[in-house]
Amino acid sequence: MTAATTTATAPALEARGLSVGYGAMPVVHEVDLHVAPGEVVALLGVNGAGKTTCVRALAGDLKPLRGEVRMNGERVQSPLHRRAEHGLRYISEERSVFMGLSAADNLRLGGTDQGRCLELFPELEPLLGRKTALLSGGEQQMLTLARALSVDPQVLIADELSLGLAPLVLERLLLAVRAAADRGGAVLLVEQHVRDALEVADRAYVLSHGRVVLEGDARDLRSRVGEIERTYLAGASLGDGS
Repeated sequence: MTAATTTATAPALEARGLSVGYGAMPVVHEVDLHVAPGEVVALLGVNGAGKTTCVRALAGDLKPLRGEVRMNGERVQSPLHRRAEHGLRYISEERSVFMGLSAADNLRLGGTDQGRCLELFPELEPLLGRKTALLSGGEQQMLTLARALSVDPQVLIADELSLGLAPLVLERLLLAVRAAADRGGAVLLVEQHVRDALEVADRAYVLSHGRVVLEGDARDLRSRVGEIERTYLAGASLGDGS
């Protein structure tokens, strides 16, 4: 797939020399990456590679130790809720749903347009009256993604959408992410499922021990999946979401 045409002169989201950690100890080291409007960029790596730490800093949930984060060419140091006001949506590893509420109530949270959510995921309509705790993991993740995409975010950061999901459900979610980019959004997709991520991505970065060790066009990287798995992702359970 190809990215939507964009005339933007600056990336929608960018990291420059980004080092992030906990306390004074860096976990992510001098990462440079960017995501343009209209493209999906995959951030790949095993558990412990530093992917989540990196995207938490990009989203404003962690303060960088060094380097900077930019949105539309402007340096940002604001927290997550302020970045959300400027068009960023962050889906963390934990599904952001309220188990005691119905699916409909979850879709209404934050003033979300329920009609737009159902337009994106018609599968949710018969589930609206059901308690979210009774939904499958895939249905819960659809709720989360529907809320994020319903506002047509300028930037979407999605961390491990695939955790615990069946392949067909994952494919449905990734197609929705791809469609969001084709509408002009910038998507950073964090994944361990290398092959699936590269099918919808335009470009990708591979993170190992907190450093970018490989980057390139997704089409080129798809032809090197075996090498990537052996060299950078050895020991990962690439097919089970771990």
